[in-house]
Amino acid sequence: MVQLDPAYQLALADMMIGVCSFLGGFSATIFVTLLTLAKPGVFARISIGASAFAAVAFIICLTSAVSISFALHPAAPSAVRDAPLSALQVTIAISFILGIAAMLGSIGVAGWVRSRALGIFTSVIAGVGLLMALTQLT
Repeated sequence: MVQLDPAYQLALADMMIGVCSFLGGFSATIFVTLLTLAKPGVFARISIGASAFAAVAFIICLTSAVSISFALHPAAPSAVRDAPLSALQVTIAISFILGIAAMLGSIGVAGWVRSRALGIFTSVIAGVGLLMALTQLT
């Protein structure tokens, strides 16, 4: 793994806190909306499960970023400052990628709850979004 400057890691962690807070809230909103409004069926269950998974993945990413932010703060106690961060960095990366994939999967499947035409449309745009996101993340 590439060793990053602590100031850069702190800036990345602070950015991920904001991004994951927003995306986690968005995924949770999709989850609750589908729970209350979706017609019962297999596509609704898949979309509800994927949105719940995405919300949890973003929460995990958020808490890992907060831990890194705590550890890299200039006034952090030495016990916190000297903690290894590599596991947290891996957790952030994996949970963020899984959260993006699950959120886009939920969006892609959600259209099938209403109609075939909408399902095709949402599946295509979610697939394109996933390909673009993964291309940017690698």
